[in-house]
Amino acid sequence: MSTMRKTRELAMQALFLWDANANLDLVLGAQVTKDEKTEESVATRALQMAEGAWNQRETIDALIERIAPQWPPRRQPAVDRCILRLAVWELTTQSTPPKVVIDEAIELAKEFSTEQSPAFVNGVLDAALREKTLADHLQKES
Repeated sequence: MSTMRKTRELAMQALFLWDANANLDLVLGAQVTKDEKTEESVATRALQMAEGAWNQRETIDALIERIAPQWPPRRQPAVDRCILRLAVWELTTQSTPPKVVIDEAIELAKEFSTEQSPAFVNGVLDAALREKTLADHLQKES
């Protein structure tokens, strides 16, 4: 498993715990990353990513609800909600190539969620990327 895949997996798991407890608890998040095989830099980056996604969850959730009104975040399986929050955060704030972000989110959905989740995650993230691309294009023109 690549370092970034492990980082995303740990970040998603920390987000899941915070979502379940409705509270950003860094101690609880750090427990997810405590594994004798996890490098400290991976654990630190995972918590940074999770915290970034958690802090922007209201904005991210509004975007997801606009894209998939029939499946707003409150109706989604918690794992899907966390995968989407993490991926949208990464798409909108990091320089990671969008294809990588989307592929990694789909892989997380395959590993941790339902049979239908990879297709759902792919559809939502494709739409989010189109929206971001359009907004970036309009911003460049103005």
